[in-house]
Amino acid sequence: MKGYPLLVLTFLGWISVPSLNAQQTQLLHQGDRILFVGNSKVGSEGGLHNHFRRTLGRADDPMTIGCSWISMYGQTTLSDMYTGELVDSITSGRSDIVIVSSGSETAMDSFARLITDRGKTMVLYATWADNPFLPPGTWSRFEADTRKTADHTRKFGDDHKVPIIPAGLIYYDLLAKPPAWKGLRPDFLFVPGSSVQNDLGTLVNVSATYAVLTGKSPVGLPMWDVFPEDLVTAIQHRVWEVLQMWKTGEYQLPDAPTPDKQIPVRMPAADPLWKGTLESGMSLYYVGNSFIGTEGGLENHFPRLLTEIEPSIEIETSSDIFWGRGLSHMHTEKVRKKIGSGENEIVLVTSGPVEWLDKFRQDIDAVGSSMFVHMTWGRNPTINDGGIHAFYEQTVKIAQGMKKFETDTGVDVIPCGLIFYDLIVDPPEIKGLREDWVFMVENIHQNHLGTMVNAAAHYAVLTGKSPVGLPMWDPYPPQLVEAIQQRTWQIVQAWKADRLNIKEPG
Repeated sequence: MKGYPLLVLTFLGWISVPSLNAQQTQLLHQGDRILFVGNSKVGSEGGLHNHFRRTLGRADDPMTIGCSWISMYGQTTLSDMYTGELVDSITSGRSDIVIVSSGSETAMDSFARLITDRGKTMVLYATWADNPFLPPGTWSRFEADTRKTADHTRKFGDDHKVPIIPAGLIYYDLLAKPPAWKGLRPDFLFVPGSSVQNDLGTLVNVSATYAVLTGKSPVGLPMWDVFPEDLVTAIQHRVWEVLQMWKTGEYQLPDAPTPDKQIPVRMPAADPLWKGTLESGMSLYYVGNSFIGTEGGLENHFPRLLTEIEPSIEIETSSDIFWGRGLSHMHTEKVRKKIGSGENEIVLVTSGPVEWLDKFRQDIDAVGSSMFVHMTWGRNPTINDGGIHAFYEQTVKIAQGMKKFETDTGVDVIPCGLIFYDLIVDPPEIKGLREDWVFMVENIHQNHLGTMVNAAAHYAVLTGKSPVGLPMWDPYPPQLVEAIQQRTWQIVQAWKADRLNIKEPG
């Protein structure tokens, strides 16, 4: 067939596996408990386990299930994940289904024996190859890696009678033949600059998991973020189509895509309202934790968007991200040495106790660099013990402390936490926004929309210009993107004018 020269995944005997090939077979039932085994390809974006549980609870035919995951962020191979803690969890835990990420044949065999010997159901989650649009990746390598994973997981499923969730195959198909949607990046399933899934990639994973465990089409499953409904439906349809072909044992890998050329966004002409610090050729050093590093990291997103505007601003960025740590743990010899080199015109530090911020300030001032502070936020009100009122009190405390630090030292603070709060208590009139819509679902961390808030706020403070019109890296409704950028600009201007007006929740 012209355009589809590669015939792969044709395996005799696959139809004999009833758990995968009988569409009516349902592995998952009300009240079941699922344990997910995997690294960032399970845990990122708020976690496949969390999104899957929440999605099924909100589906038209809702199911109440339990989902858990033991963090394996630091483990790169499935063999590394075979830890004592995980073995104990599978051996003595109450999980009914264990979904295991793909890996070496030896590691998958070990998990199969462990799980099936205890009367539990194993499902294999066949993950994807590295983002082919990142250097030094190539589509031919992506194709070869996808085929290899599909082949050996297929054989494993046949040998062990284990259902397979072929997520990597679906990623390949969607990237090779992307939905006809304006503005999709070539790697639209990944966080920009990463091989980790974004929310659209997580949608694929949830949909595929649902289809394999229930035997039902995922079309119509609810989405947790406000992506265009037609795009979500197109992705869910494709997931179901690929799964049907996978079940027959016949699938054709499409040719490499020919991505549309990305045209830079021209910023509206506007004079800065204050003298900006940021200029082309500068180096910017980030010191922070997950409130800077999550979602692909501001150190990646910020310079990327600056190159996509006209005129572009070309900067170098570097970072030291201290995952799960506070500011007092970031003032290390390594960080101080990097600051002391004077090679970075701008050092951007996450907010925290004033006494530690002042230690950073002294080091930065000593070499003549400019310091900026990334103001973080209160705890997501949906998981905050005091709800929205505690979120308000936490925001007030953070904002007042940072305004005093800025006044006392002259160090500019970027009021991201204030913008988060304002957008939640007074959201734009866009249908479908969650209460915690700038956060990952039921999580303390920013999602892609929250990351866009941060990038827009950094741009506004560092350049003195409105962020309205900055490019967004995922296909959210344009009216929502504009509303976020306008609100960001309003609050940054108010902050700069010392108008600290934090509205109480209604």
